[in-house]
Amino acid sequence: MPLIHPALLQPVQPASTAPAATRAGVPLVPERFLVDEPRELDLPDLRDLVAGLAAAEHLWQPLVRHDPRRRWYTRLVLSGAVEVWLIGWCPGQQTDIHDHGGALGALAVAAGVLDEDECGRDWSISRTRRHGTGAVAGFGTDHVHRIVNRGQLRATTIHAYSPPELPLRYAPRQLASLDQPVPLDQPVPLDRADVAQRGARSAVVAAGAGAGAARVTTAAPPATDPFAPRPRAGHPRLTSGMSV
Repeated sequence: MPLIHPALLQPVQPASTAPAATRAGVPLVPERFLVDEPRELDLPDLRDLVAGLAAAEHLWQPLVRHDPRRRWYTRLVLSGAVEVWLIGWCPGQQTDIHDHGGALGALAVAAGVLDEDECGRDWSISRTRRHGTGAVAGFGTDHVHRIVNRGQLRATTIHAYSPPELPLRYAPRQLASLDQPVPLDQPVPLDRADVAQRGARSAVVAAGAGAGAARVTTAAPPATDPFAPRPRAGHPRLTSGMSV
């Protein structure tokens, strides 16, 4: 059963004030994303999804938090096709260099400015792209990068990945510090000893009213960082291909 944050179940605003993505009864998360069975989405789908959610400021703005002690996050959607995260970034916060476990991905900057350090197959940074408010970026299956808030203001992003919940892989710090590049098509040890599963699921709620209303499960705030290393069981090795 798909998980969806209760905020996404709120009634649509009047057309005069609602973002385009929520006008005329258009759902923020179309039904094709809320499936139980495994399904892989394409980059245009992921880009459209995060762009629409980022434009719905009236939904994410009451949710997002910015904690200077650590990057804040909450999961918005988890289904057989996609996982979606809302993340708050304070100045100086960043991810480690990581891949996405062979999943396609997209991010939209809902507010603020973030840098994306893109990396080559040896885990070294090859270029940096700056993404400002309204920017949407898509990632191929072999994409490796780091996201950094190098500015003086807070930032908010929305991320989507398909297939969902594939284990990430990180550049091992002990090797990176010795300037010993590791090819991405080779197994790499995780750089943290303890790996926790993503957050627990909470109570089932009805999406809408009346007979036949779709049932969804609300997503509780996860116990782990969405960019933290996850269990590697069944982790597919990366292959060369498109990187956006």
